[in-house]
Amino acid sequence: MQLKKGQIVELDIEKLAFGGRGIGKFDGLTVFVAGTMPGDKVEASFTKIKKNFAEAKLEKIVKESPERIEPRCKYSDICGGCQIQFMPYEAQLEFKQQQVIDSFERIGKIYDPPVEEIIGSEKSFYYRNKMEFSFGYDKDMNFTLGMHLPGRRFDILNLDICYLQSEASVKIVNAVREFVIGKKWPPFKYSNGTGCLRSLYIREGKSTNEILVTLTSSQDLPKNFEDELQEFVVLLNGLDLGEQKIVSVYWSTIISKRGSPRRIEDKLLFGSKTYSEKMVLDNGDELDFEILPQSFFQVNTAQAEVLYSQILKMALEQKHDIVFDLFCGTGTIGLFLAKHVDKVLGIEMNVDAVKSAQENAKKNNIFNIDFYTGDVSKLLKNLRERPSLIVIDPPRAGITQKIIEKISEFAPSQIVYVSCNPSTLARDCDWLKEYGYKLKKVQPVDMFPQTYHIENVALLERSA
Repeated sequence: MQLKKGQIVELDIEKLAFGGRGIGKFDGLTVFVAGTMPGDKVEASFTKIKKNFAEAKLEKIVKESPERIEPRCKYSDICGGCQIQFMPYEAQLEFKQQQVIDSFERIGKIYDPPVEEIIGSEKSFYYRNKMEFSFGYDKDMNFTLGMHLPGRRFDILNLDICYLQSEASVKIVNAVREFVIGKKWPPFKYSNGTGCLRSLYIREGKSTNEILVTLTSSQDLPKNFEDELQEFVVLLNGLDLGEQKIVSVYWSTIISKRGSPRRIEDKLLFGSKTYSEKMVLDNGDELDFEILPQSFFQVNTAQAEVLYSQILKMALEQKHDIVFDLFCGTGTIGLFLAKHVDKVLGIEMNVDAVKSAQENAKKNNIFNIDFYTGDVSKLLKNLRERPSLIVIDPPRAGITQKIIEKISEFAPSQIVYVSCNPSTLARDCDWLKEYGYKLKKVQPVDMFPQTYHIENVALLERSA
């Protein structure tokens, strides 16, 4: 049978693929359909047809899976923030656990992998400490403030409720929307580069109840914009946010000129330069953080404590003197480890992240840690210390074989690999096998409920 785009077919969804799309079969062809789950019978229209698979858009649920639930959020079927909110949380955890196992067996060629039971999040809603809400237009060119629609760069869903961050953040979003519409500040248009408003960032200290708000704009400012920003600050300070309090308000300008790299200028409009956060691990270790608007910080504070507790538990199974912390970001993992080893060396490409890491070390009176700015593969060549443990926390793309070769030259007895992508983690563990490293344990940690994302900590040991 010749299949055509737009053709509607009926499918029984059998399982979920990584990325959260349901998988069904039609005439022997594997078909991926977003918004579905095992047990659903659906009608879907083909959007892409290849030799070995096809993609289809959900048109109608003919019969719901017995496990399917009513999503809490009215926008869940059109917003890109929560891809699997229609699944009970326990089913989400089962799906993520299986994704990790499948990745190691299919990609890593490690069969019956030592994957521990996934650690779920105590909160499946209101868990994020950072959200970005975008200004823009809908398809009818009406003003919007909310989230990007999936697969559509320019269309913004006008959200008046969101269950990912906090009730306070929703109050802020709705108040800001009303204010800027009244001031007639225009959203930025990507099509022609005109307009002003780009994003509204809200960052929260979950342990401190402190909030930092950043309004991001282009350089194309309306008349009286800078004067009216003071009214913007007054608005935010007048909001009743319960126990939470806005401690910082920033205005960030994105400066983009042809022939020059894009840069961001931050201007503090109100309050302190940073907001504070605290993390406490299972073993009682504590760290305090002062976080700037552009600083990286794990977006689920409570689960980050769980994640770092697992990292320390694995890392300290053996006694270590020198530790390398690769792709260290703002240094959180290294700072916790520094309390238990002689010396930690962190490497990170981002200059601002390294500055934050150095400041966090001073704030917590940790002096046996050094940070280096630059490319991991290049800087490893220059280090003369011999680590017994190397911690790796790379971007989603994982690490290169060149980095693995350099790691193997140091011959650490243990490697702790932290990853947000089970596919590249499994691939890299397969590569590390060739250099004598055996996978001992993988601990999945759910940092992102209602989404398909999953964090993992893997422990590898060098064969004798």
